Amino acid sequence: MRILIKFGSATITLNKRLNHEFLKDKIKEIAQLQKQGNEIVIVSSGAVAAGIETLNLKDRPKETLELQALSGIGQISLINTFKELFKEQNINVAQVLLTHHNLSTAEEKKNLKDVVGIYLKNKTIPIINENDVVSKEELMGNSIAKFTDNDLLAALVSIELKADTMILITDVEGLCDVDPKENKCAHVITSVTKITPDIEKMATKETNKLGRGGMASKVKAANLVMEKGISCIVGSGKYSINDLLEGKVQRTIFRK
Repeated sequence: MRILIKFGSATITLNKRLNHEFLKDKIKEIAQLQKQGNEIVIVSSGAVAAGIETLNLKDRPKETLELQALSGIGQISLINTFKELFKEQNINVAQVLLTHHNLSTAEEKKNLKDVVGIYLKNKTIPIINENDVVSKEELMGNSIAKFTDNDLLAALVSIELKADTMILITDVEGLCDVDPKENKCAHVITSVTKITPDIEKMATKETNKLGRGGMASKVKAANLVMEKGISCIVGSGKYSINDLLEGKVQRTIFRK
């Protein structure tokens, strides 16, 4: 099975720094999934947080240009963290930085598929992120961009690579009827077969504040892959990836 796993900033950071213990645990889980014969692709946020850690900054910069520069510094730290942790599992990784231009033409899409195909054939795990240094749409939240956050990037890459399942690892247990961070009575919607107006309403920024794009971007990403026959799981990083896959824990699965 080909699985794309996306880590959001909210899950891999702690106090505006990379959460190394969390990543170490998740990489052990991913290594086990690969040993079981699965092909793994990772989309990871966190370059800005890694930059903050590298430069020992107290606060996240507000200016887009400063964020771009910080992302370039942090991306080195982020990929090195993945490299060293996967090395402990005897797995090689490769860095793949994309802009929306890399998914805009058939030739660009083919190149992405061919390169990632080589990595997967060699059991190398590609670590994909948006190239914020030269593409500032995500940092600006530009809705005109091909993708404006890593949820949508993960969806588009999943489609191009013909993934079987896309997993969006987050800090809540899935799509809830109300914001679980503000209402302890929130209920997780465990299964979604169609994106209805009610589902979209649950995922609005007003009712479910989560990360940059919030749950709204996750539902949009799920809708994109569902249309191509790809399952999407939205679940908490506190659970093992295998348990999320097998439905042993509470999560939301989007599947027609």
